[in-house]
Amino acid sequence: MFFSAAVAAFLLFSVNPFFVAANRRPSHVQYGSDKDINNYRNVRYTAGFSIGGKTVNVILDTGSTDLWLNPPDGVGTFESTGVSHEITYGQGDTFVNGTVGLAEMTVAGHTIPRQAFINVTQIAGLDECGSGLCALVGLGFDSPTAGIEKSLSDAGLNGPEIGKSVLSSIFDMNPSKGRFFAFSLSRIGDEKDTADASLTIAEYDPKYAAVQWLAKRPIFPANGKSWRILFDGATINGAPIPWTANDPATPSGQHVVLFDTGTTNILMKPEIRDAIYSAIPGAVLARNSSLYNSYWSADRDLWIVPCTTPVRFSAIFGGQPYPVHPLDMTEMRTQVGPDGVNYTYCVGSVTNGGTISSGSTDATFGDSFMRNVYSVFSFGDNTTATPYIQLMSQTNEWESAQDFAHVRQQQLASGPTEIHPADLVRLFDGVSAGSSGTSSGSASAASASASEGGFAFTGNFSSPSGSASECPSVSGSGSAKVLAGNLLADSAVDATTTSKYGPIIIGLLAANLLIVLVLAFLGVMSFVRGRRSVGPTRVHYVPTKTKDDSLLYPSFAEDRPYSDN
Repeated sequence: MFFSAAVAAFLLFSVNPFFVAANRRPSHVQYGSDKDINNYRNVRYTAGFSIGGKTVNVILDTGSTDLWLNPPDGVGTFESTGVSHEITYGQGDTFVNGTVGLAEMTVAGHTIPRQAFINVTQIAGLDECGSGLCALVGLGFDSPTAGIEKSLSDAGLNGPEIGKSVLSSIFDMNPSKGRFFAFSLSRIGDEKDTADASLTIAEYDPKYAAVQWLAKRPIFPANGKSWRILFDGATINGAPIPWTANDPATPSGQHVVLFDTGTTNILMKPEIRDAIYSAIPGAVLARNSSLYNSYWSADRDLWIVPCTTPVRFSAIFGGQPYPVHPLDMTEMRTQVGPDGVNYTYCVGSVTNGGTISSGSTDATFGDSFMRNVYSVFSFGDNTTATPYIQLMSQTNEWESAQDFAHVRQQQLASGPTEIHPADLVRLFDGVSAGSSGTSSGSASAASASASEGGFAFTGNFSSPSGSASECPSVSGSGSAKVLAGNLLADSAVDATTTSKYGPIIIGLLAANLLIVLVLAFLGVMSFVRGRRSVGPTRVHYVPTKTKDDSLLYPSFAEDRPYSDN
């Protein structure tokens, strides 16, 4: 069955209040005639489910399996099993728990007489509930050793029969149809934001029916229970990114990527993230920054990118590039500075996945990537029992660059002032850019300087005269260390020189130490002021994925620190 809804209007961004004025679009979302699909701020995609006689807006998540419901006005009519169940997300501080219920559900024209779900009685750490998105449906794999199915079986009930996921229930009711679903995710804020978002179950969106003839990319490993496949790597500005796979078992020259609609952005190892944005002229890496970022990340490091500079990133599958729209590679923010002035800046949407991007997984492609493809997720068909994914690229690199330039020009014309990324970080984080004489144009240099002083600026930018120059690496007390090191090296020419200039060197070292202490004090005070001026707490979206398959497939346990027990 086919879900489709044209997202014809712009939804008001809490982080970009001027965006609506720039685009001259209303601040609400308009749905298609069936009112089934909703793009919520480009961070969550939802569908309308009829459950127990009530319609509930449910987040679509390929990174988990179970269905849980916690609508503000209750679920409606349902049968309670009395069996307790909990799902834990993130690092364990985000969770939902409750009891398993059974209710009649209608989704995409399919009516399921008794669908199992978690009737949530306690919830923590899920910011979406503050926006009315208090329900989630997993589109992953069933498992007899995890999830609702296991909880029911442990309680002496028929878990495999009554604890099936929504998709399994639909597939089992329609054995003659294909066991697959497919996505087309819309983008709010570009010049084509009236494009349809669609979810189909057991059939293709007619506009993208040609996808069925494209390569079927099997999940990896073949006995896995997650939507992971192999890919060749990625390019930035047309150049390949040096990248070594995490797991030695990964085929040579390949990497493992997880597709997850419950994750807003792209998650990678920090060194790959840094390799992407260090190639962008003017980009600056702010270590442990006080600048706001709604994207989930394992650290507080932020890449600040000039808002008008497009990031040309492509993922490579089977030797073919799949470009990502530049609007999906950076996102515009506004924030009040320590000086009381409101500033505009753009942050990189690729963030540090931490343990999510370690172990057997090299990257997680969330909505930032999936908006750029029409994707088919098959649990296996008549020709193969192995689940697979098919991808049809939807982004033209040249057209998306033109779209990016036009949209950002409009946004900046109507918004607060944007200043150079290095100046922005200097203002918010209390960092003096100075000039240590140590330039850095690579991610490795950035990391080296960070280990010295706690923050780093890398990449190239245009000087006021218009000529390109390298942005210096700034490393706090590291600058003093470099200076002292140079003096000591010069003084080591011979013993006579050392004896002659020893007192001077000691004096300079003492002076430098005093300077470092003063700068550290000023930095702390500026950081505190910056923290006080950032305004109220804002929404921070946690990746909604669980470790459904950790017991069956121990190799996945290390890279998915979540539980679904």
